[in-house]
Amino acid sequence: MNARTTPLLVDSRRAAVAKLAYVVERPGGVALLCGPAGTGTTTVLDALAATTAGRAIRRSVAAWPGAAGGDLPDIVLADDAHEADAGMLARMLDLCRARSPEASLVLAGEGRLLSLVSRDPRLVRAVGLRAVLRPFTAAETRAVLDATLFAGHPVRDADTRSAVARAIHEIAAGIPAAVTRLAEYVALVADARDDGSINPADVETIHRRLSLEAA
Repeated sequence: MNARTTPLLVDSRRAAVAKLAYVVERPGGVALLCGPAGTGTTTVLDALAATTAGRAIRRSVAAWPGAAGGDLPDIVLADDAHEADAGMLARMLDLCRARSPEASLVLAGEGRLLSLVSRDPRLVRAVGLRAVLRPFTAAETRAVLDATLFAGHPVRDADTRSAVARAIHEIAAGIPAAVTRLAEYVALVADARDDGSINPADVETIHRRLSLEAA
C-alpha cells in the first residue's frame, strides 16, 4: 500500500475524528475543523463520514448553500469553508437549522475560516467545538512512513531508516501532504533499483529536483 492510499490518521487525527463525531451525533451540532493547507482536513472529514453509516456527505462549501433543507443529509461536511464568506456560512447554518431534524454541520478549511466565523455572533454561539490540525510531529511522520514507505521498502539498518524519516520530516516541515509526496517519490527511486535501497541522500536529491521544477 502506498502513501497516497493509506489514511494518514495518526493519533492526533484520530482524536479530531472522535471529537467531531461526538459533536455531530447531536442534531444541530456545529463544529469547526481548521488547519494549514496539506495538514489533512479532507482526510479527517472522509474518516468522519466513514463512521456515520452514510448519514454524512463531504462536499466543497460552494456545493452546499443551494441545497434545500430537506435535501441535506443528517450531517453536512463542508470542505474548503475558508473560501466562503460569512454570509454564506450563515445561510448554511440556517439551512441546517431549517431541516427536521436539524442537520449537524462541520465547517472545515484553512485558518481564514476562524476569522470568517468570528465576524458573525450567531455562528460563534452555534459552534460547539473547534478542532485544529497541526503539522506532524517527527514521531507522527515516522509512524506514517513505517506504515507506507518502509512497509513496501524495508530498510534493515535502523540508523538509515531513522535518517530517511528525519530528512523527509524536515524537508516537508511535517506537512502531511508534503510528507506523502516525498515518500512516494522516494519509493519510485527505490523501485527503479535492483536492490530497492533507500538512503537519506535520495530525499535531498528529490527535494532539489522538485524545487528546480517549481522554480
